[in-house]
Parts: sequence; structure tokens; C-alpha cells
Amino acid sequence: MAQFPDEHQLHDLERRLTQERSLPGKRPEADRIVYWHVFRRPEDALDFARNILLEDDEHLVGGYTRDSIGPVWWVGVQVDDLAAWGNRQAVHKIGGRGG
Repeated sequence: MAQFPDEHQLHDLERRLTQERSLPGKRPEADRIVYWHVFRRPEDALDFARNILLEDDEHLVGGYTRDSIGPVWWVGVQVDDLAAWGNRQAVHKIGGRGG
């Protein structure tokens, strides 16, 4: 049953948002990230994450990187098993690098 992230998960994500990490690629086979969204402020990324419903085999991930304007923070959902997750064509590909 899907649930919103608990305080422990949000605290872990907050720590991850301080780590530089590239945006997820458009091929989820490598990182199993099936959804992500990009923000200009880390507090907006964290606020958004509070409203993501997670299944038991889904986890919040994130980080920050830079583009031509400045820093961007991203939040995503990583699954344990991409094959069990379902349709790979349904992967939400916002702001990812090509590939």
C-alpha cells in the first residue's frame, strides 16, 4: 500500500540533496529511477517529495547539479526491481540527460 514518505525518509533525502549527482538518464536500466523532477531551490524539492506516494519497493533519491543558469536540485523515485515495476515506457522523463 502506497504511503507518503516518513520523517526518516525525508531526512535522508535532505542529506542527499546536499550531494552533487547528475540528473537521471533516460534509460532507467542503469539506475532504476522511474520518476524525477527538477527544482531551482532545495526547499522546493523537499516540499515536493513530501507529496510523493511510495510503494514498499520504491525509495526517494535526489541530489543537485548545475545547468547554464545555475544549480538545480532533483528528486526522484527509485525502484528495487525495474522488471517488477512494470512498463518501462511509463518512466517519467523530466529534465534527464540523453542516452
